[in-house]
Amino acid sequence: MSKTTSSWEERVVMTGQILIADAQATNRITLKVRLSAACYDILTASGVDQAMQAAETQRCDLVIVGSGLPDDEQARLCAALRQIPRQRDIPVLVLCRDDMRLSALRAGASAVLDPQGDEFMLLARVRGLLRDAAQGLGTPLDAISGFAEPRAEFGGQATVGPAVAQRIALIADRPARALAWKYALAPYLAHRLQVRDPDQALTDVAAGRAADLYLLAADIDQPGEGLRLLSELRSRPASRHAAFIVATPTERPDLAAIALDLGAGDTVPLLLAAPDRIETAVIAIDRQLAQKALTDQRRTAAERSLTWAMTDPLTGLYNRRYALPRLAEAMRDAQTRGSALSVLVMDIDRFKQINDRHGHAAGDAALRETASRIERVVGLSGLVARMGGEEFVAILPGVSVREACAQAEAIRAEVMGADIALPFEKAKGPVRLTLSIGVASLRERDLFEEADATAEALLDRADRAMMAAKSKGRNRVIPDRGHIAA
Repeated sequence: MSKTTSSWEERVVMTGQILIADAQATNRITLKVRLSAACYDILTASGVDQAMQAAETQRCDLVIVGSGLPDDEQARLCAALRQIPRQRDIPVLVLCRDDMRLSALRAGASAVLDPQGDEFMLLARVRGLLRDAAQGLGTPLDAISGFAEPRAEFGGQATVGPAVAQRIALIADRPARALAWKYALAPYLAHRLQVRDPDQALTDVAAGRAADLYLLAADIDQPGEGLRLLSELRSRPASRHAAFIVATPTERPDLAAIALDLGAGDTVPLLLAAPDRIETAVIAIDRQLAQKALTDQRRTAAERSLTWAMTDPLTGLYNRRYALPRLAEAMRDAQTRGSALSVLVMDIDRFKQINDRHGHAAGDAALRETASRIERVVGLSGLVARMGGEEFVAILPGVSVREACAQAEAIRAEVMGADIALPFEKAKGPVRLTLSIGVASLRERDLFEEADATAEALLDRADRAMMAAKSKGRNRVIPDRGHIAA
């Protein structure tokens, strides 16, 4: 692991530490016993002030607000936790009566549970919230860039959601229920609500039209079919990053627990006719879409950082940092299989003259075009990297020295075969470049040497062969001396 990791990355490898806030000692002890048995570290607080002090001074991965706190104290603690900068994204689970669910959610609770619920649902909800926290998904909706201003209200409480309309697939146990969901939710969601059955949902995914969020009934045509569909959608590359909410009958908390463990971000009641249930569903949908947006942003940033770390920004080729470990891997594979491996080291002849005569911008254009021509010849047969300056390398697994020399000649011909236009006003016409190329291949005795050192020696031999090509007049291919394995 990198020496510098963000807090949400650190949580992946740390034991979950849970703060329990409840005024009743019996409740605190019961929750502590249940969660300690599941290997969580537990902190306890008897009131709002003590809980706030613990949250400000201790590392907390989750806060559970117990039913022993009065209703107004539960809401006050939820709101106060959101004001601590280092804990703004901490998930908060509130144990409260059904008639207080909306108040807790409006105050900033990440999830609510019936305090009389069973242990399986409690542990499933804790696992789900910690899983989301480990991925950095606890950030409040109003703190996420790109989210809209309030746009519809339930009894004066505004809802918040993504500014860009998302696709939501509604898959119920029967079409009439899915339509009822659509008509109930539509006034409060500026998104595309589409009624689908399981086959249509999977067909959409196969065609690259995955929804951003799936609202699934736990049971569809068969008991548990919605849960099986959830697992299937999460396994498909096109839909694995979607958000999922599972609708379960209130009398089946076991289905809700299973759904959370299968990767659903939240659960809602199967029947959404009552206004409070509609608002609960809208809050859940907005939160899951917000979390998906944040995950997508972070995944894109990580992929971009990875690309920057392993590529040369000027030419788009792999860089030295990426190429050297790949050469060692190719060496280990060749030694294991007893197969051939060749390396080409290529250097543009008299490149300094291009910079001196036409300027560095023209030199950059020449480097980009040369890289493109080299890559065009090598294609999928190997890996091409820019090692720095005007030097390039090609790693050719399974290629013998004779074949490597032929490929090097093809590269040399491709690079010198046509002028390279320099699209700059001050450039003095097009230029024609040539390459000096050194070739080195795996030898019989190299099969039994240490892979990393042998890979480094192979690259060095190719580099010395390239310098020999330079000394013999440039614009030529020189193979390293020695015997090859294949």
